Amino acid sequence: MRRALTLGVMIAVLAAVLAVVPAQVSAAANWKSFRPTDYSGKTSIWVEGSERTYYHFTADEPLTFSVEGPTRVKILTRVRVPNDRESVEYGVSISRDGVHVETVEKEAYPKESAFYVAFNSFRPGVIRRIYIDVPTGRHGYDLRVVGGHSADARLFESAESKPSLVSIAPRNYDSVETLYYRDKELTYYLMTGGTLVALDVVGPTSIKVNTRLLYDATMLGDQTYIIGVREPGVPECLYRIDGEPSETVVMRDRNDVIPGALRYFVLEVPRGAHTYEFRLADTVAGGLAIKFYIPRGDLTNEP
Repeated sequence: MRRALTLGVMIAVLAAVLAVVPAQVSAAANWKSFRPTDYSGKTSIWVEGSERTYYHFTADEPLTFSVEGPTRVKILTRVRVPNDRESVEYGVSISRDGVHVETVEKEAYPKESAFYVAFNSFRPGVIRRIYIDVPTGRHGYDLRVVGGHSADARLFESAESKPSLVSIAPRNYDSVETLYYRDKELTYYLMTGGTLVALDVVGPTSIKVNTRLLYDATMLGDQTYIIGVREPGVPECLYRIDGEPSETVVMRDRNDVIPGALRYFVLEVPRGAHTYEFRLADTVAGGLAIKFYIPRGDLTNEP
């Protein structure tokens, strides 16, 4: 009887544990991390057996980011505590679109079992969380430390809501082609190795760049291609992409090429008017289909 009772208790406890675990995993999955647009520098912090990357900011060198609302942003801050101090008080000044919103006051002490990887004149403070409710539209935020200290932070956005994206057309390209994906028509802009595709955009925003390599009869399997992106007067960035033929997308008006599977990358655009030039830097293919998206709320950005 006792053995049966003990087994029953064990089963009940195990069931309770299994019931709790999915809820914890679900709660952790509600946030997705993202990088700030600008910051003083990167910092590596060793915390409880794991190395984490934080972004440093001060009173004079703010941490800045832009985000599409409505959404919620979680900021994990760790103040740098001098070795001769047991605790510090600090504040984080928050500005939205250049206007001060509030200053959040915090107090922290050194986090046990945590240290900076690159230096030891400070100790990382315990995490102090800040939450920002972002209104509708694209907004830029500046975070500054007040109180004579400096801090490191990680950024997270609520994963429960995603901004809607809208396609924008470049002003220079080879041609326009229509692709079929199941019952949908997709408009892409074509470029070859000798043509630049120019795109005008006003930041702050982010550009999702969709690409599909065009396969001809001589190309088989996986192919690597490189796209160069630059602004006038700014060094070029190169994006190396591994592609493969698509099994679901075809060209509407051509049967000499097969579109590649979708591959994309994202460009973070700072405030102001910008012109980006895209070129097919390296490939055996004769051309590339490209398409651009930005958050819908950023269409109304002004230089």
